[in-house]
Order: sequence, then structure tokens, then C-alpha cells
Amino acid sequence: MKTILEHIGNTPLVKVEEENDSTIFAKMEGFNPGGSIKDRIALNMINEAEKAGIIKKGDTLIEPTSGNTGIGLAMVGAMKGYKVKVIVPETTSIEKIKMIKAFGGEAILIESTRYKKFAIEDAKELAKNGQGFFFLNQYENMNNPYAHYDGTAEEIINQMEGKNIDYFVAGMGTGGTITGIGKKLKEKYPSIKIIGVQPVQNQIIEGLRSLKDGFVPPIIDFDLIDEIYDLESEKALKEKEELSLKGILVGPSSGAAMYVSREICKNNKGVNIITIFPDRGERYI
Repeated sequence: MKTILEHIGNTPLVKVEEENDSTIFAKMEGFNPGGSIKDRIALNMINEAEKAGIIKKGDTLIEPTSGNTGIGLAMVGAMKGYKVKVIVPETTSIEKIKMIKAFGGEAILIESTRYKKFAIEDAKELAKNGQGFFFLNQYENMNNPYAHYDGTAEEIINQMEGKNIDYFVAGMGTGGTITGIGKKLKEKYPSIKIIGVQPVQNQIIEGLRSLKDGFVPPIIDFDLIDEIYDLESEKALKEKEELSLKGILVGPSSGAAMYVSREICKNNKGVNIITIFPDRGERYI
């Protein structure tokens, strides 16, 4: 019998839409136990830190997050014996904050502008000054993209059952998803186009960040990315609502990825497009 942590990964890949003889497939990451793709990186970062002897049971893990990584860390931490403190922007949905607390984590809310500029420095300061505190740092920790290179991308390749993949579309937050999956898919399909999606500067699509806001996560490999699409938040929210009317309840970042995937579908005949729906929609209602 598997533990709950052994059920992280192996999420469904579903056909979402067909148009212009092209097809959009989405990896449904809301099927992870904690409800998002961030379960994968939470488990991998903690496992690798344990292997390196950096953390031990009873330690407190600190992380700035828009919510999903915090939920994943709180869930994995509860199973493995760690306390979890997360720094979240005040725009984080109340459902996410409640989930973090339900798993025994603590959420520290800060003003959104400060979060964009100083959240990582805040976490480093807490870790430096607190005994038994450790900052996993999803923005700089290569075990973030490796979780997707070794896991998510391999699943996608297997689930496509030999079909070619012409485009991969992913929202950009830490950069771990697009870097890890993009690297593996480029190795398998050399002609594939990797498309990143970010909010228009100074707009909010929960779960995503704009590089134009001034912070570039060190784990992003720009050599892998063919194009970055700046998307207005209202388009992401409208697409999220349209997906729910088709029976797919997901969050705003999924709406953003779907909008861009549909644009590619309209303008390209006979292509296969893979995108990521990072989480479930209940946490945004």
C-alpha cells in the first residue's frame, strides 16, 4: 500500500480542445494529493535536502510562495515531521491560506509590492537568524526543475504514446516548470517550440510572475524558451471561467496557459500543443 507522498505525480494528460486540425493537451496537476504541481517540487526539494544532511525532523522550513508551494511544503512537512512557515502576498486566495494552516503550516502575509521585491530576502533573513530554520528557496534550488525533468516531462512523453509534440506552453512563476519540462522535451523533440506565459507588468495572475517586475529567478534557462507571452489578467480569468463551463475547474494560471495555447492552435494547422494546468479551481472560488 502506497503512502500519500507516493501518489505525487503520474497525473492525467487530457485532450482539451481541437481546432484547425490541431490539438491541445493539458497535464492536470490538480490531481496531485495537495492539489497542485508544486507537490512535486516540495517533495523533491525536501528529499534532496534530507539526503544532503541539510535538514532533519523538527526543523522549520521557510519559503516565499504565492500559495501552492506553501501547501505542498505544509503537506509534505506534516508527513515527514517538519514545521513550515510561508511568506505569501496579501493577494493570495483565502482558500490557499486555509489549506496551508490545515496542514499545520503558518502563513505570513505581506503587502504584494514588498513580496515581489523583498520576499526572498525576508526568507533568507529569517533562516539566518532562526536556529533550526531552513530556506529551501524554490527560485534558486535546482531540485525544483529537476523534479519536472525527471518526473513531469517523462510522464508527458509516455502519455503521448509516440505522437509528436510541436509546442509546449507553461506559465512562468519560479521558472522551474518551463525549464525542467522544456529541457527534457527539447531533447526528445528538437523542433519543439517552448512558450512561456507571464502577466503583463504590474498585473496579477495568481501563481505567475512577470520578469519585468524586476526579479529573474536564477533557475530559469532562457536558452530553452523560444517566446514569452505577456498576458492581461482579465484574459486569463475569462479563459478560466470558460474552462469551468466545459467541466474543467482550474485556477487563473491554467486560464493563462490555455489562452495562449488556443492562440497557437488558431494560427497553426496540424500541431500538437502540450500545456500545464497547475492546480485545481476550488482554491480560487
